[in-house]
Amino acid sequence: ALLKVCAKQKDLRRGSRIHRDLAEQGLLEKNVYICSSLISMYAKCGALLKAQEVFEYFRFRNGIAWNAIITGYTQHGYGEKALKYFERMLCEGMCPDIVTYLCVLKACGSIKAADKGQEIHATIVGEGNMLVNNPMVGTALVDMYAKCGLLGKSQEIFDKLSVRDVVAWSAIITAYAQHGNGVEALKRFEQMQREGVSPNAITFVSVLKACGSIRASYTGQEIHAKIASEGFLRKDIVLGTALIDMYGKCGLLEKAQEVFDQLPSRDVISWSALIAGYTQFGYDTEALDCFEQMKREGVSPNAITFASILKACGNQGILDKGQEIHLEIVRDGLLEKDVMVGNALLDMYGKCGFLTKASELFDEMLVRDVISWTTLIAGYVTHEHGNKAVNCFDQMQLEGVSPNVATFACTLKACGSTGAKDKGREIHEMIIKEFLHKDIVIGNALMDMYAKCGLLTKSHSMFESFVVRDVVAWTVVI
Repeated sequence: ALLKVCAKQKDLRRGSRIHRDLAEQGLLEKNVYICSSLISMYAKCGALLKAQEVFEYFRFRNGIAWNAIITGYTQHGYGEKALKYFERMLCEGMCPDIVTYLCVLKACGSIKAADKGQEIHATIVGEGNMLVNNPMVGTALVDMYAKCGLLGKSQEIFDKLSVRDVVAWSAIITAYAQHGNGVEALKRFEQMQREGVSPNAITFVSVLKACGSIRASYTGQEIHAKIASEGFLRKDIVLGTALIDMYGKCGLLEKAQEVFDQLPSRDVISWSALIAGYTQFGYDTEALDCFEQMKREGVSPNAITFASILKACGNQGILDKGQEIHLEIVRDGLLEKDVMVGNALLDMYGKCGFLTKASELFDEMLVRDVISWTTLIAGYVTHEHGNKAVNCFDQMQLEGVSPNVATFACTLKACGSTGAKDKGREIHEMIIKEFLHKDIVIGNALMDMYAKCGLLTKSHSMFESFVVRDVVAWTVVI
């Protein structure tokens, strides 16, 4: 009982002291339940190495001990280790129970191990109706498939659930919201209410995310009124932050500020949501003011805060402030940990025209993704260094990084500015099968490149081939 209290309060010091007392009294070897309680206590306190040490010490382990170590690794984001212990459990002849399956399905979702998840699903089906028809197991399957990106499978499982409670509904709504399908998320929310299931805080957070993604501000305001009437905002900062984020993405920044000012407490996530909203719609001065106020109130920025505020610095061309933030990022060790922050710095230096520094930073980055390369290429293009942009594109391919739509669009612009029609044709060959008939941005960029290289017939024939023509396409051809 004492170990359970320590686990609940995350009191590692007292739990360790109880461990020592048990060892001195010779009680550890005699009771497998004490062993399981120790593993659980250490795992819940985040001391996973100690939990593993205790687990390996005992030769006789019951299902509770196995569940404790698997749960510990799952809850702290070590999905691969959780699955390894699950495999060991099976090899040692132990039978998983509902708790085990719930944990390993969560582990599969966390590391997007879809194949393993499907294998476990098949095992659950083989176990019979008791597991298949368990609402918790069904919801865990919905969540696992969703996190692995298999939304069709997730919906299929959801539709077969005999009981659909608020947890199950929240899982399917969250699935659509997290994968950018706000319309479908809102449809499920309406269906949930028609079936008489009351939303909880988790449901509301996902629905607000969906509203923000499709800028459904009217629906978002209706949900805000419902949340306020049920008293959720007084006790849940996560919901308050979701509202700020939704209003920010819908461009209703006065409403976002109003919600922010009414929060009983404000953490780095709520500050970052407000700053991101201001930056997204070009209110860079307000974003910078928020950033300074946040620091005055003793809240330390995180990677998302830095990325947003660097965007504001770049938009305004405030190089001094950007360099000051760069030093802060280096001091916090974020460049080594987060490629998003490195990309934001690259973008800031590029927009400020400090391309030498952008190039130096790029060379120092330990991890560079397609966004890193595209940001550097865009910087060169913006400041009319077309040859450098094309060279950068070639180097990117040599290093095995596949370009995306934005990379192609930027590089085609560089080809147009330098009259590099041969390179432009080469890039056209690369993208014609994959992008041309799917993405109007690429089509417009190709038209523009051919036009600037003097190949007007080619540019016009492309225009004639477009199924959809937007104002950019017409402007380019004119």
